[in-house]
Amino acid sequence: MVLTAVVGVGTLVTSVLSAGVSQDASDYLQGVIDEDEFRDAIGPLNGVQLLVGLATVATGILTIVWMYRIATNVRAYGRNTTFSPLFSIFGWFLPPGILYILPFLVLRELWKASDPSTVDDPGDSWKRAPDNPVLWVWFVLFGLLPTVLLAVQIGSLATGGLPNGDLESVAESLEDFGTVGLLAGVLNVAAAVAWIMFVRQLTERHTRLTNES
Repeated sequence: MVLTAVVGVGTLVTSVLSAGVSQDASDYLQGVIDEDEFRDAIGPLNGVQLLVGLATVATGILTIVWMYRIATNVRAYGRNTTFSPLFSIFGWFLPPGILYILPFLVLRELWKASDPSTVDDPGDSWKRAPDNPVLWVWFVLFGLLPTVLLAVQIGSLATGGLPNGDLESVAESLEDFGTVGLLAGVLNVAAAVAWIMFVRQLTERHTRLTNES
């Protein structure tokens, strides 16, 4: 949850910094400032992006461990889940991974399977447990809406030309996508809030099932 907060806030800061240096990018492309001045302007942005990248990797690893432990626990409690614990790992990488459909389905099932009120009920009565609406909010904010923004960016790149990785290409990207990047940052923060809420709720629900609370 802490790392998710770091990623969410860091992404928003990255978006704000990107919007802030969009004018510097425009000035560089027009020859108003030179290469060194532009590099200095984007230096803080690169530093925050590195921090966000490291926190994202760490968050992903801990999320997989957390999901795998819950998935193995519910099977130990006799829950005949559709998705094996291995889907807690590979579901994030299997297509269509960009929408996070498989992780969403696994998390939805883990929520139902962790229902402590059905621990003594025979059969699959846990499958009738209601969904957690916070998980749906996270799925929309983290999976669906960013995909729409990505499609908009790809469409713009197809029209204006693909970036080639040099400094001028970076400047063009910052100049063109400042507003879209800021919107993506806001979505990421909202998704982070929803994720933190869901992680807390599922953890509490699951520890009641296992009597670890």
